[in-house]
Parts: sequence; C-alpha cells; structure tokens
Amino acid sequence: MAEPFTQRVYRQYVGSYRPRIDGRIKASGEAEYLDDVVAGMKGVLFAKALRSPYPHARIKHLDTSRAEALPGVKCVLRFDDPEVAVLPGTCCAWTSANSNSHDQMYYPNLKDHRVLDSTVRWVGDEAGVVLAAESEDIAVAALELIEIEWEILPFVLDQYAALAPGAPVIHPEINPDGNVLPTHEFSGGDVFIDRGNVADAMGQADVVVEATTQYHRPDHSALDTRGCLIHWEKDRVTCWTNYYQADQTRMYICQMFGLPLNRVRVMNPYIGGNFGRCNMGEQPFFIFTALLAKRTGRPVRFKMTRREDFHDTRNPLNYLVRLGATKDGTILAADFKALADTGAYHGHGMAAVKLVVKWDILENMMAHIPNLRYEGYVVYTNKVPGGCMRGIGNAQHNFALGGALDILAEKLGLDAVELAIKNFGHEWERLPNRSVDSVLRTGAERIGWSGRHRPGEGPVYEGDKKRGIGFSTNCSWHAAWQEEIRGHVQVQVKLNPDMSVILQAPMPETGVGSNSCATFACADALSFLGVAPEDIRWISLVDTETGLKDMVQTDSSCSYLQAELMPAAAAQLKETILELAAPVLDAGVADLDIADGRVFVRSDPDKGKPVRDLLWHGDMVPLVVTVTQMPALEKTGAPFGASFAEVEVDTETGKVDVLRLVIVHDCGTVMFASGAEGQQIGSQTFGVGECLTEEIVYDEASGVPLNFNWVDYQVPTMLDFPDVEPVLLEVWRGAGEYGASGMGEGAPTSTPRAIANAVYNAIGVRIDEIPIKPERVLRALANGEILVPTPPTPGATPAAERGVAR
Repeated sequence: MAEPFTQRVYRQYVGSYRPRIDGRIKASGEAEYLDDVVAGMKGVLFAKALRSPYPHARIKHLDTSRAEALPGVKCVLRFDDPEVAVLPGTCCAWTSANSNSHDQMYYPNLKDHRVLDSTVRWVGDEAGVVLAAESEDIAVAALELIEIEWEILPFVLDQYAALAPGAPVIHPEINPDGNVLPTHEFSGGDVFIDRGNVADAMGQADVVVEATTQYHRPDHSALDTRGCLIHWEKDRVTCWTNYYQADQTRMYICQMFGLPLNRVRVMNPYIGGNFGRCNMGEQPFFIFTALLAKRTGRPVRFKMTRREDFHDTRNPLNYLVRLGATKDGTILAADFKALADTGAYHGHGMAAVKLVVKWDILENMMAHIPNLRYEGYVVYTNKVPGGCMRGIGNAQHNFALGGALDILAEKLGLDAVELAIKNFGHEWERLPNRSVDSVLRTGAERIGWSGRHRPGEGPVYEGDKKRGIGFSTNCSWHAAWQEEIRGHVQVQVKLNPDMSVILQAPMPETGVGSNSCATFACADALSFLGVAPEDIRWISLVDTETGLKDMVQTDSSCSYLQAELMPAAAAQLKETILELAAPVLDAGVADLDIADGRVFVRSDPDKGKPVRDLLWHGDMVPLVVTVTQMPALEKTGAPFGASFAEVEVDTETGKVDVLRLVIVHDCGTVMFASGAEGQQIGSQTFGVGECLTEEIVYDEASGVPLNFNWVDYQVPTMLDFPDVEPVLLEVWRGAGEYGASGMGEGAPTSTPRAIANAVYNAIGVRIDEIPIKPERVLRALANGEILVPTPPTPGATPAAERGVAR
C-alpha cells in the first residue's frame, strides 16, 4: 500500500491493522479441515461416482456385478434402486444466503436434477452409479469394472447453436420446445426491467453508442475440493462438509429424505476457500453419500478430485448494450440484452442475468438513468454447469457497461471518469454521488489518469511495446438492507468468571477474515471490561445441533452483520453484571457503572469491585447473552469501488502484461483493515486471470473438456501478478452501529473491464471478448476489429445474430 488507511471514527480494534485471529493455528497446521476430520475417524469408507464420458447420453443397460464382487467394495448404489428412484426432483440452487425448503426454492420451475440420473448431459456428469469401498484405489478400480451400454444422444456446446431450430433439447421436462429456460415470477419475464420509454429517449439523444461483449466460463479454482463425510446411525444422520451452508445443508438432507430437522446434524470445519461456489449447496453427492452410509452402517467420505471440482463455474454471459446521451454526457437511456449459458443444469444463471441486476445494480448504480430496459435469456448447453461465483452477474454486467461507457466518452469527447461521476449513483442520494466521486477521483490520481494519452497514440517501449491505462467502477455489495433475505442474525457471548470470553458467531471460515471482524467488534463492545481480542475464543466449528443459526459466507456481508449485534450483547451483559453487583455494593443498579473491568458506584468511584472478583467469588456460573435481531433495514444505497489498470501490450507477440492496479473501495466502515486490503489484493487473481489467461477449452467434436487441471487451465501465479495498490475509503455510511458494506465480493468485479479499456488505450483496437490472449490481440491488430456475436432473441431471424464490429 502507498499509505495506510485512516479511520473516520477511531476504534481500538475494529478497522485496525492486526493479525488474523486464526493466523497462528492455520500457519501451524492446527486448524481442522474436512480431510482432518476424515483422518481422525475410524472405519471410513470412500465413495466414488461413475462419470459420463459423453456430453449427452442415456444408459440403456448397466451391469455392476463385477464391481460388486471386487474385494473391498462394500456397497454399489444404482439409479434404478428403489431408494434412489423415489427421491424427488431437485436443483442445486434452492437458495443463496438464507435457508429454504424444497417447496420454497428460488427456481421451483427448474427442478432439472435427479440424484444418479440415467441420462447424462455433460462430460463429467454423475452417471447412474456410485459405490463405497475400503479405499479410494479400490473404488476407482471398481468403477472400471462396470459394464454400460450407452445410447449416444446429439449434443450442443454453443449457446447460440442451442437456440437454433432443431437443436438437441437437453431438458425436455423443463422446456420440451427448446433450450431456453422458462421464466418465473421470482426471476421475472424476458424483459424484466422496462422503465420510461427507451425507444423515445434514444431518438432524442445526441449520441447513441453500442457495444457487444462476451464473458467466458472461468472456474473458482479454490485450494480445497468439495466433499462431505456422512455417518447414518439408526435414525440420525451426521454430516461434516466444506460446503458453507450448514443450516441449509441440513434442510436439504432432511427434505430429500423426509426427516425432521432434529435427526440431521451438519458441521462445518475450516474451509479452504470457496468464492461463491457453495451457493450451489444442494449437491446430489450429499444424498448418495448418505444412502451409502445408511446401507453400510459406516461413515462414508465423498470428495471431488481436482478435475471433478471444475464444476458450477461462472456463467458465460454475452451482452448487447446501447447508451443514448446528450452532448454534455447525461445518459438518457440504457438498453441491455443478455444471453447466458447455464451449462447442463441450472444453478444461478437466472440470478446472474436478472436477479443481481434487479437486487443490486438497478437501485444502487443505474437509479438516475430515467429510461432503462433489460432483456435476458438463459439457455442450456452440454457443458459443465454454471453456478455462483464471486461477483456473480456483476462481473459480466460491469464488463459490458464499462465498455459502453468508454465508447460513449470517446464519442462525446469527454473524460470517462467524469462521465461515470455524472451518471452513476444510488436511489437515495442526488448526483453526483459522494462515494462515486471520491472513489474515482482517488483512483484517477493514484494511477496518473490526467496523463492518459489518446487510444493507440502513446509512446513505444523496447521497439514494439505500447502502454495504456483504463478504469471501471461498480457498486459494492452488500449493505445491511440488502441482506433482509437472511432473516434474523444470531450471536452469543459467554463471559467466564475469569473474564475470558467465548464467542458464538457461527460462520464457516473460508479464509476471508470475517471471524476476525466479529471478534474485534466483540472486543470493542466489551472494552468496559478490559477485554482484548486475545481474551476471546471464537468457536470455529459451525454445528447445527449445538450452535446458533449460521451466517452463510456469501455477499461479503459476514464482515459486519454479526458485528452489528455486539453492542446489544454487551449492553445486556453489562446490565446483568450491574444487577449482580447491586446487592454486593449496596447500591441501585442505576447508580452503578463499569469501566476498565471494575464495577463502581457513580457517586463514589472508590467504592467498587473488580468484575472478576464479583464473578469468581459468586456461584461461578458464566454469564451468557444471546442476541437475535434482523439486519438494519433502512435503505441507504451502497458505496462504490473501482479498478484502475496500467498495461503493456507487446504488439509483436500479442502478450498483455498488467503493470499496475489501483483498487479503491469505499467500505462505509472498514471492519478489519489488514483483511480488507488482503481482499483487494488477493481478489485480483480473479480479475487478472479472467481477463487474460483463464479459459475452459472444449474439443468441439467430442464435447470433452480439455483442461480441467491447473497446468492447462492457467490461474495467474506470482510471476504473472502486477503491483497492486489497495486504497480504502470511508465516505458512504449505512445504517447500524458501523454502517459498513461488503467489499470482498466486489473487489475483482471492475478489473477485467479496466484491463480491457487499458488495452484499447494502448493499441487503439477494442477487444470485448475475454480472455484477451495473445492470439486475440494479434487478430485485433491485424483486422482492426473483433467481431463479438450479438445476443439474439430466441426465435428471431438469423440477421439478429450478426456480430457488431468495434
């Protein structure tokens, strides 16, 4: 960092630069992960699922007898077994941050998944058989002994081809007439936002520009692969998992088997990264692993391999954007048309196209554009399923809007930074929005925006290298009012007689540091007792049987939602201590106070007693306070973040190097400065990788993915990483004690567009299809343009599918 963050309001622990509360146990190997739980349990069996070698096929005949006879194989479960056949249809996305039952899932009309289906829809799909054996090696060997006769079905890999007449229908039970997912009142119709009159406004605009963008299918690439360990004993099911929705996982298992909630216990140990993938929590492997455990009477572990863990990726999403503006840069109208590829099964594709726009972007970023239209479609293909990934929907939308804004600024002869300040902001504040203004002006100053040259007209370095700078901005997410869907938040503070504290603020720890935020807030709230973070033990194991309602680690709001409850917990705890002290000090409760760990009479401060002595010489019963309350629901809008990038493009090889990134975020209140800057820096692995190197490659003839590994799927390494300058601001303020907003989810959102705009500034040719690999750069330099397909309207004439040159 160029300079440390300075707090708007001083707090001793919240907002400070401090070590993480779990840094030592993670560095020493003491933190317990799922594999550690498995290693410590006796009698564990290992489950493996048969995977489809075809992109679309049906099992005609299945013989598992040789696998069943292999020594060490304890159970083989098939799609035609009675306990499998009776399972209800489902999907992998019942919910996001809250707990939902089967009849309340987000997308009730998209139950496109059956546990161990006999029809497979992508290469890698679970193919009708799963088994449990004494070791993974035996399980793998047993799968190879299964004899299958397949009916090979036609397949389609491209979302445009999936719309064509005669395309193979992937889910006839969902849409018998094609591959477009049907709409629902929850997600909205095809045109899901239609404000004002876009057509008239475009006619009145002095300038109308158009941009088409194509966002691909990156993977989460988390260190830990997904899985579970399940033991079914009599009528009780116990599950350990690194999926971060303990309460929802319990709901899922209970609902699929018709069990009461008190018969299923789910626990989350430490988790090795997730990045949104566990919002796809209703995975079939929980169900078939539980059935294997029930049949065998032994604990069964299922864990994806690295190849299998390429799953539930970001949804590829193409946009056509039109902006109409007056000569002074006022945007009169914006028209968006989107087409997303959900892959073989629907995850949160509807959220990426529609819900995120409606819930986040509409009110918080586009509120002051009077005429606004959004049209969107989601289609099935025979590729790896799309799901939920960090910055869902926002990353793709930002790539489109940020490109169109840059085109508009150039067409008008205006500064793109000033154009963003003039037009973007939330509904509850007039323009210019203070957060947008502060974020963009700070970033522009740090990157040297005033020295930016015209596109393609900068100096040449080392004979053939050209440099450029670019930016993009987006609203952050989420503020507390946007988290109403979570329902009530719970924390519990237990004060022991020796003044040590046990904090129940249940959240799966995925590496983001939210547990440190809750602990620091607890220490600040208990400052009257002289409590420091080192005196607080945060309970790391999320347990649906012994703990409180869990805080699902999504939307970046875990950093403050539980922290917001700490003042109320501290107030209740203080009141209890005063009630205990009143008879001892022969004073009324209202006449007492506590400071520096000592309770005393206000009118006679010398008359008092250390709180420790009060508790230690009492009945030694810990004081326990539990607080349950809704997030602050006052609508306050949301703050903004921005990415500024400087790149160098080798015009001979086409290679793009990011030289420098400036990442600016207005957080409202920074809860943990070290952790927030860590998010700003670390998240750029996503931003840089998705823009420049990461790409899932398919063999078009066979439908086989070719690079489900970390050698050929190129996640940026330290050698690829630029210098990143994190900048934290506190300008906007939300409701509640802290008035904070999440920033980790949005930290990489604007980076791909910032890099793409910087590439254009360097070479003078727009590349609006990512990743921007060397071959695309060379093609752009040779042709002077890149053609990106325009999202079509399903059923439209082929003319609607022509590319738009930029």
